[in-house]
Amino acid sequence: MPAQIVFLTLYLGLIGGQQPVQVKVGAEVTSVRFLLDGRDMGVLKAAPWTLIVDFGPPYEPHELVAVAYDRDGDETGRVSQLINLPRPAAELTIDLQSDKSGTPVSVSLRYEEVYAAKPVLTTITVDGKPVHVEPGFRAQLPKLDPASPHVISAQMRFSDLALARQEVVITGGAVSDSISTELTPVVITGELRGKSATLERCLSANGVPLQTRAVETPEAQVYLIREPNAREFIAAIDPDHVTGRSWQATLRARKETPLDPGTTLRFTWPIVRRYELPGHISSNIFDTSELLLSKEVGMTGVLTASYNAVAANFPLRPVEPRSQRRFADAVAVAGLRAVSDGRRRAIVLIVDCTFDLGHDRSLAEPLAVRNYLKSVGVPFFVWSVSGPRPDLEPAWGEIEDIGTPRQFQMAVQRLRASLAAQHVAWVAADPLTALHAEADPRCGIATVAKLGR
Repeated sequence: MPAQIVFLTLYLGLIGGQQPVQVKVGAEVTSVRFLLDGRDMGVLKAAPWTLIVDFGPPYEPHELVAVAYDRDGDETGRVSQLINLPRPAAELTIDLQSDKSGTPVSVSLRYEEVYAAKPVLTTITVDGKPVHVEPGFRAQLPKLDPASPHVISAQMRFSDLALARQEVVITGGAVSDSISTELTPVVITGELRGKSATLERCLSANGVPLQTRAVETPEAQVYLIREPNAREFIAAIDPDHVTGRSWQATLRARKETPLDPGTTLRFTWPIVRRYELPGHISSNIFDTSELLLSKEVGMTGVLTASYNAVAANFPLRPVEPRSQRRFADAVAVAGLRAVSDGRRRAIVLIVDCTFDLGHDRSLAEPLAVRNYLKSVGVPFFVWSVSGPRPDLEPAWGEIEDIGTPRQFQMAVQRLRASLAAQHVAWVAADPLTALHAEADPRCGIATVAKLGR
């Protein structure tokens, strides 16, 4: 049986720079080569099978591959994981242990969970039949017929209700992960008409045509990043405190800055909470609001809401006023969430007079974050309620002044137009390949993601 190789290091969030990557291999393995987007990152020839990999600037999308070889230099197995692209909140790997004849006799599980939640229920099945799970997430396997295929499945449920699943298939003496057909959303812009409405022969990646299974115009999602203190936003956008005067006045304010029906909004606050569990990768989590319906709240109401508002539509937790701010990182996290939703999308960063590059403690630079959003296809807007901000433009790009109600209305209309131009094509490709998708100009459409371009 070819030796198995599994990742012990699973990066579920956003990373960059030099990071450790560890794998576990079978006894037959004498070397492991690591590849990042096909580029050689280094070779290991002994335990602990840990390599420092340079992932480059934060938060570029990558595919990390580890390839195992035996003493004759023949490949015996490989594993891969996507970096800086949407992944579940929890993942696990299945590590098989074999006897001298190469027959699997036991299994152990390794997991990561972004909120550092602990497993509360673990199950392992062999060909659909459960086996006893021992402490340390290990299990002894029943005797397996090497001439027949077998499926080993594992599932973990965590205290925060996250669920992780994984399975391996043993067939003909080989071990492999189960693979299913993958559909990935690709955001496009343009007018869909005639042949282009199905995108037949309109999209390709790296010169290879992509099969489009469906084209749709789903509801839009807007991600907002803003200083939690709403005082200056209220002064600029709602100086007469219209939204707090009466429900009739609030309704009029909503109509002044409408988004399309069904559009939802969500804050990602620039306040980080750290989650740590011994033996696992620590996570920095940015708080988010609940989904807010634009037709119920209105852009004016959303941008003038305080972080600790108590209204039913704003179930947000209070924040320490002096908490460290990480605006650029929060924008990047919002971008990752936008990609995972598979909807029409946009991110809006709103700055006030307190916004200063020197007070942003982000790990990533604004330019790196803007490049990341461009590579994954998330339109990005920066609004200022404190007038023109030429001091911020070298880092954050073009900034729209929304310091008056009229300017605010015009900015909202530009946001609405950007969302209205978007459509989503579901293509038969993995997420990294989908980001390389290009459109045939004759189809009258363009892809939003610009990875590598």
